[in-house]
Amino acid sequence: MITGFVTFIIVLLFVLTIVVSGRYFYGLELRTKANKLTRSLGLKIAELDYSFEQIVYFASLPSNIPTIRNASRANLVIKLDYKSLFFPRLSGLKIYIKTDTERIILAYLPIKDFRLPSLDPLLEQGKIDESDYQKISICRLIHPATLKEISEEVFQQIQVGRKKRKPADTAETQERTVKAT
Repeated sequence: MITGFVTFIIVLLFVLTIVVSGRYFYGLELRTKANKLTRSLGLKIAELDYSFEQIVYFASLPSNIPTIRNASRANLVIKLDYKSLFFPRLSGLKIYIKTDTERIILAYLPIKDFRLPSLDPLLEQGKIDESDYQKISICRLIHPATLKEISEEVFQQIQVGRKKRKPADTAETQERTVKAT
C-alpha cells in the first residue's frame, strides 16, 4: 500500500518537473541553436531587422471601448502563446489590456508571420531552412527590445488607430520595418 502511494508521488513529481521545466529548456534550446546559426552566418540576433506588419488586431482602433480607449502603457501585457504543455512550441504573442477588473485580448502576432527581411535571401539561397528561419525569428521576437517595440506599436495603434495603407513601394513599408539599433 505504501509502495503504491510512493510510486504515485514519484510519478506525479516527475510529470510536474517536465511541465514546469519544459518551457525553460525549449527556450534554452532555441537560443543555443539560433546563436550557433547566426554566428555561422555572420549575423547577430539583436541586430536583425524585423517586421511585425502582420499583427492581427481584434478591435477596431482607435476604439470607443472605455477599457481600450483609457489604457496606459502599463496596462499592456504581452504573453507568449505556447501550443503544448508537455512539449511546448511557441506559436505567437498575445497582447492584452489588463486592468484591475478586466482583461481584453487586443492583438495577436503569429510566429509564422513575424518576418526578418535579412533572412529571406538566405532562405531562398538554401543557406538556412524553414526550421532554422523560425528558430532565429522566435529568438528575435522574444528579445526584450523587440517586445518593447511591439508594445509601443500596439499602444500607438490604440491612441492613433491603424494608418491608411499606401502602395507597397512607398515609405510606409519601410517605416513598419524596424531597423535594429
